[in-house]
Amino acid sequence: MQFKAYLIIYKESFVKGEISREAFWALVKFKYPTHQMVFCTQEALSTLTFERSYTL
Repeated sequence: MQFKAYLIIYKESFVKGEISREAFWALVKFKYPTHQMVFCTQEALSTLTFERSYTL
């Protein structure tokens, strides 16, 4: 199964409340740590929270 298929399954499970936010990120990071994710809908963006920033 391709990454996109896994991501869709994980995202749908998270949105349905079947897995926690922590479980969602653990699954995505574990299988594909170098892939970028795009949140294209307002609903998807609302799941994100700011944690910290770094000054370089």
